[in-house]
Amino acid sequence: MKAGTMEGLIGAGINMKLVDTPMRVYKEARRKGDLGAMERAMGYASEYQETAYEYKEHADEELRKEMKENREEQQKQREEAIEERREAQKESQKETVEKLAEKAEEMRTDNDLSANTSKRTQADSLVISTEGQKLLQESRPDSDRKAADIEAPDLPASTDTKSDTKFYSSTGSAVESAPVGMNVSMNV
Repeated sequence: MKAGTMEGLIGAGINMKLVDTPMRVYKEARRKGDLGAMERAMGYASEYQETAYEYKEHADEELRKEMKENREEQQKQREEAIEERREAQKESQKETVEKLAEKAEEMRTDNDLSANTSKRTQADSLVISTEGQKLLQESRPDSDRKAADIEAPDLPASTDTKSDTKFYSSTGSAVESAPVGMNVSMNV
């Protein structure tokens, strides 16, 4: 609240309180029947009341001015905030464009490198344990064994019945060896 508004409100309040004194004098003069004192008291009371209304009007005017100034200030702040957001948005767009350009340049560089150099891929290898080899041979019919022996690569012979190969059950716990007749699926 600004000074003009406060001045008007305080002036109006004080003058309304000052009306009480002449009104008390008026009531006392009426009881005594003193018409002169009654007229003087009513004159003072009406003056204070008029002054209070003047201060009220002054407070109303100042309040309107203050509200207008506040609206203008708020509008100015909103416009500044909008301008700041626009600038921030432009900055973020510039940064995004720069990042995309950097990524595109990196991709071009990576593509050039991959075209110029040959990548050697390593083949996955599979080692079948001795138990697995036995199960494989037992599960094939006799006529297929001879053909499979010719097509199968040389497998390293292991003298150890327990190999480093571990089997896992469907629950995820390790099992010492695969049960006979168990289907084994391998995911690489």
